[in-house]
Amino acid sequence: MEASQKAIFLWKVRFRESSFMVKFLSERGALETFVFQGSKGLKKGQLAQLFPLNEVEVETYKSPKSSLASIRNVKTLKTRTNIRGKMEQTAVAFFLAEIIAKSLKENDAQKSLFDFVSSSIDLFEERYQPNFYLVFLLKLTRYLGIEPSNHFLENRRSFFDLNEGQFTILRPVHLNYLEVHESKLLRNLMADGYNFEIQLSKTDRNILRDSILKYYSLHLEGVAGLKSLSVLQELFD
Repeated sequence: MEASQKAIFLWKVRFRESSFMVKFLSERGALETFVFQGSKGLKKGQLAQLFPLNEVEVETYKSPKSSLASIRNVKTLKTRTNIRGKMEQTAVAFFLAEIIAKSLKENDAQKSLFDFVSSSIDLFEERYQPNFYLVFLLKLTRYLGIEPSNHFLENRRSFFDLNEGQFTILRPVHLNYLEVHESKLLRNLMADGYNFEIQLSKTDRNILRDSILKYYSLHLEGVAGLKSLSVLQELFD
């Protein structure tokens, strides 16, 4: 059975000597895994197009005897010069692609998720913003079913409870929460979104990154042992 669809490339793992298992976010908003066979000639050129967050048209074929479809052809749909060529954006792309791949389940599908990721990456390609990946992670929670509440009492000190995903004026009795300063930064970042009007110091940005990742790990089983995180830390810490 042959099929063709738009997809956003996320991750690949070597399967055999010249084959890879590749993961995409398909245009129907689902995590899908295919087999990519061959790494020479024409296939080498297609393999080069499989870099994180590249939006492509992928043609596949599934044999009745196989559990996975194989990729026949890949064609890039959008220019991603900055994401592929600039070190900071490349590192963020690897990081976000890994987060998406580990956060989703194969059988779930949300068309709006693909649209969100695609438009967000268009914005990221157009202009680098250091807060982008933090805002992206916060917005992504909506599609993962773990969106935190943004109810924040302006004139009261508030703590963000990572376990409950909400702000509270009472200090939680457990250790999974943000102090008042970090909680206000998080709330401001959530409110600012892709306006990028909030200025964060490197220290505050890294604290928020680690806090958001902790939130993910508390609410999603698959988000652990991120291979790309060390590169991000080396660049930004």
